[in-house]
Amino acid sequence: MYNDFFNSIASKWQAEWEKSKVFEANIDYSKPKFFITVPFPYTNSPMHVGHGRTYVTADIYARYLRMRGYNVLFPFAFQFTGTPVLAIADSIRRGDVDMIEFFKSVYGVPEDKIKELGDPYKLAEYFKEEMKNTAKSIGMSIDWRRSFTTTDTRFEKFIHWQLRKLKELGYLVTEDDVVGYCPNDNFPVGMHDTRGDIEPEITTMNVILFEGSESYNFMVATSRPELIFGVVALMVNPDANYVVVEYEGKNFIISEKAYKKLSYQKDMKMIKTISISDIVKSYAINPVTGKKLEIIKSKYVDPSLGTGVVMSYPAHDPFHYLAIAEANKEFEIIPVIETEGLDEIPGESAVLQTKNTYALKDFMESIYRTEYYKGYMKDAILSLVPDFLKQYVKENIVGKQVQEARKNTIELLKSLNMYDTIYEISNGPIYCRCGAEIVPKRIKKQWFIAYDNPKWKASVLKAINNIELIPNLAKSELEKTIFNTRREPIGRSRGIGVKLPWDESQIVESLSDSTLYTVLYTIIYKMPIDIDNELFEFIFLGKGDTKELEKKYGADLVQLREEFLYWYPVDQRHTGRDLIQNHIPFYIYTHLAIFGEKYLPKRIVINGFVRVGGRKMSKSLKNIYTLSKAIKEFGVDPVRITLTSTSDLLQDLDFNENLVNPIAEQLKKVYDLIDRLLSINTEIKGLRTADEWLSSKTREIIEKVKNDITSFEFRDAVNLLLYEMYDVLRDYFDLIEIPNQEVIRKISSIWIRALAPFAPHIAEELWHKISSTFVSLEKYPEPNELDLYPDAILEISYINEIIENVRELEDLVHKKAEKVVIYINESEKVKELMKNAISAINDGTPLREFVMKTGDKIAEKVYVVVSKLDKSIRDYLLKNEVDEEQIIVKNMNFLLKRLAVSEIVIYNAEDPTVPDVKGKKSQALPLSPAIVIE
Repeated sequence: MYNDFFNSIASKWQAEWEKSKVFEANIDYSKPKFFITVPFPYTNSPMHVGHGRTYVTADIYARYLRMRGYNVLFPFAFQFTGTPVLAIADSIRRGDVDMIEFFKSVYGVPEDKIKELGDPYKLAEYFKEEMKNTAKSIGMSIDWRRSFTTTDTRFEKFIHWQLRKLKELGYLVTEDDVVGYCPNDNFPVGMHDTRGDIEPEITTMNVILFEGSESYNFMVATSRPELIFGVVALMVNPDANYVVVEYEGKNFIISEKAYKKLSYQKDMKMIKTISISDIVKSYAINPVTGKKLEIIKSKYVDPSLGTGVVMSYPAHDPFHYLAIAEANKEFEIIPVIETEGLDEIPGESAVLQTKNTYALKDFMESIYRTEYYKGYMKDAILSLVPDFLKQYVKENIVGKQVQEARKNTIELLKSLNMYDTIYEISNGPIYCRCGAEIVPKRIKKQWFIAYDNPKWKASVLKAINNIELIPNLAKSELEKTIFNTRREPIGRSRGIGVKLPWDESQIVESLSDSTLYTVLYTIIYKMPIDIDNELFEFIFLGKGDTKELEKKYGADLVQLREEFLYWYPVDQRHTGRDLIQNHIPFYIYTHLAIFGEKYLPKRIVINGFVRVGGRKMSKSLKNIYTLSKAIKEFGVDPVRITLTSTSDLLQDLDFNENLVNPIAEQLKKVYDLIDRLLSINTEIKGLRTADEWLSSKTREIIEKVKNDITSFEFRDAVNLLLYEMYDVLRDYFDLIEIPNQEVIRKISSIWIRALAPFAPHIAEELWHKISSTFVSLEKYPEPNELDLYPDAILEISYINEIIENVRELEDLVHKKAEKVVIYINESEKVKELMKNAISAINDGTPLREFVMKTGDKIAEKVYVVVSKLDKSIRDYLLKNEVDEEQIIVKNMNFLLKRLAVSEIVIYNAEDPTVPDVKGKKSQALPLSPAIVIE
């Protein structure tokens, strides 16, 4: 609607800011410093509106503090490391038709350029430039001198230093461990390596080994090993492929899908494939009861889960009961757990109620939970086991709660050498960005950052009490993440990034090289290219001989250290909510390890997501909304405000034209109004009530706006600046015929400056109509720039209250008023009661106590009326008398005009001679007149 208008103004002032180096930050001890950062973005795609929300939120605060007199450093860099860049480049190189079309239609990449982007370095460089241009286009107040990429030689040397420090401290270790692994790219993966940014969660599954016929054994994964006593058969999926594998000297039957996964964590060798018909001809032996078990076919077996072979305990699982029934075979149903609130055979009971798959799943999960927490092992299981096991079963399993019995059953299976474990991704399937399904893999001598180190973890949990989390609700989420952190694999075998300094075959993964890099912002633009560990030791830790180091590096190292000491720590780190799961904890861990508590970030600000079409943005959903597209369609300043100021900080927002268009329209109205205000030229001298009211209301608004920005209530701040201020000016022009030029100019200056952090471009355009300076560097308005006139606020508020009450009555009776009758209460007794109520409120006296003290019937109503008044007005009323009739008469023309009525009649409710229209006379109170419309 107004996109060209906003964008032409934005381009003009962005060029001027860059030309004048407005946002370059240098050491200045005369001002308090403020260092604000955002996570650097992966350069595998353009910036989208989700980036915009986080980055512009930070920019608004940076601009606000700059105008508050702070020396603000707001830098920016680019993440080339990791699989996001590599996966996209690989797709283009392979000629992925969907990806190439997506680049053309959504990202707007020229077709002749796309072919080049099969090279990951060219891809990263292309989007780095796009991101930089977009960041400038959205008006971010960045010091671009300090920009770098993660392929910068200086960054590489810094990461080497960082890793060596962690290794020295014992936090970088080699271990054999199970990690999420991409079988295609052949490296461990984390959240940022997967489609949908999902962190693989690895869980351990119990495996029971069953001996079988013809030297074929069965490997069975289960979450309920205690039910081994009630197993009546083994089940396989008739539509899946199965194989015979050699494992620890024996042959086992498992599904082909299971083998493909388990081969990454077990030393297995496939012997041959085996048909379902051959499998069901076999049998298995229950390792605890010795019972011979049939192998049956069941569609309820998931061949990709566990081993693809399931032990059937129909008494306690509705799907198993259903599978037995569908097999048309007779089996003894053996219940082994008794649970208060459940039938003896809960699996059967569930199937008798429904055969709906979804409903049965709910039954299954309910049975599992109830039996686990409330169930006890039945005495009857003792009769199911051979004599040599009876003593152990009697003492350790019979009569025990399921939780204890499970542990003891596992010990029994271990003693029989019939127990093993495997690993499964509990939140799977998860796919690598290359498209391969992630599998658990045991890695030997893998390098890990030991985030699970108990001492380190405990110190981090303690340290976050010294970091302000905004909103505070995020603190418990962060604490939970830290408590659950595992060691993080640090290396990758392929991709872009820094190589491990002691193993060049390994590339440092992207979450491990982005934990301390914010220190580089302080010095990177002055650093020599050829550097080594001793330089970082001096700059960041103050170690080493200055003269010797300067002689070696030929740089003013004292100045570099001074830059670091001046700017660090980070005062405010902005991030999206998703990074609470990894980046933010890792960021705190590493700062604490290398620098101690002194250089921890002082504050972390976390915002919610931006959704498009009600869903999280995703390439697969084709709902990526690029920031450059939003700017082009709606204009810079409307997009800035929409992304940051139309929802609460942690709340998600759904970006669409119905959200941004009203913002653009109101912003244009505000611009036009201020433009008109600046052209006013009148000779009015002295302040009238309307001028005093305008001054007082603006003062109130600015005070609220400052408080809202400080507490990150941006939505409230914008509502005040775009809507309430606009309405206040509208009322002002209705109250007077000729405005006061001096007052209007003062209000305009304050309004423009207050808008500047949110809508910097139109603020700059308007400011230059009255000044040659940059509003971005001007002083943010203070409430005390304007005087407060409680009597004027009281008078106009009183009149507006009457207008509001009349309109409510009109809505109630569905009739437009032609005449208004107003009853005012001039009783001296009631006025005294009002003053007593004000004193009680100021003293903190509760309503009930005040009513009991006075014993007056209308005390409660009076208390409620004055409690709604601002304290400044209450204090005014304690010392001053108010003539309500005079106020109404003085503003009669305004009331008649605003209400569009032909007559307004004023009656004193205490006068017995005046008529009581519609019985409203007795309802009048001081400052709360009774109103009748006719």
